[in-house]
Amino acid sequence: MKNSDSRRHEVLERLGVRAEDLLALEGIGPSIDASVFLSGSLVEGMGNQSSDIDVFVVGEAKPTGENIHVAGDAVFSVHMHGKRRVDFEYWRDGAALALAEKLDALTTTDEGSDNVLMEKRLTDEEIAFMHRVRTGVPLLHDERFDRLRSRFEFARLSAYLTEVKLREIDDAVEDVCGMMDDGDVDVGLMRARDLLNVVCDAYGHHLGSTNIRRKWRTKVLEAYRSRDHADEVLGRFWELQFPDGSTVRADREAYRAYAERCVRLANKVTDWILG
Repeated sequence: MKNSDSRRHEVLERLGVRAEDLLALEGIGPSIDASVFLSGSLVEGMGNQSSDIDVFVVGEAKPTGENIHVAGDAVFSVHMHGKRRVDFEYWRDGAALALAEKLDALTTTDEGSDNVLMEKRLTDEEIAFMHRVRTGVPLLHDERFDRLRSRFEFARLSAYLTEVKLREIDDAVEDVCGMMDDGDVDVGLMRARDLLNVVCDAYGHHLGSTNIRRKWRTKVLEAYRSRDHADEVLGRFWELQFPDGSTVRADREAYRAYAERCVRLANKVTDWILG
């Protein structure tokens, strides 16, 4: 409990808000039949002072606000706290449990019983919710939140995300190599940039990240800089992401050299991931 209290205090201080003020927006009190927790980019230390505040409510409670919308299994209630938006995301216990069971049964091979493409086996919304649970900080009912979080096998989730990205790497490498042979420099450059992004994502997931927000990909690797090859991948990413574009586009050999460096990095990271 002491650790939860300390973490909660740290996050609320960073956000510059009081827990009671946030909860009052939805009329939430200690008697609520739900786990209530903060999550999102601000909680992870990646957002800024204008970022939304995300509050999750998992249980049998229902939203009370006036600005409500439904997306999949979630019901959102949107408020403003001063000039900042506060999103309350409600999930029923049954939906959260069903998602945990779906993760338990998830396969990372082509032999899935439902025969669905790998990248379609979980939706972005499902992945995002599980990540929010993983990184959340309880506001009420700490023990209930701990039970919720313990129900999800996050190592399986990161392994799944890694496999999805490895397949994307294969596709992008094939495209980049094909563009080199065909001499289609503009499209090849764009696919090479795509490849760099996917490489960055893949290695982050390999190290354990479950964050799929693309804008945070470099922040994710920065958080893992002391792990394995994360620092090298991050350095090479920035080096290759912003070359002298005009020179590369005008000189086919310069483009080929750039594309080959991107492919070499992708192959090296794939080898590291696969051991």
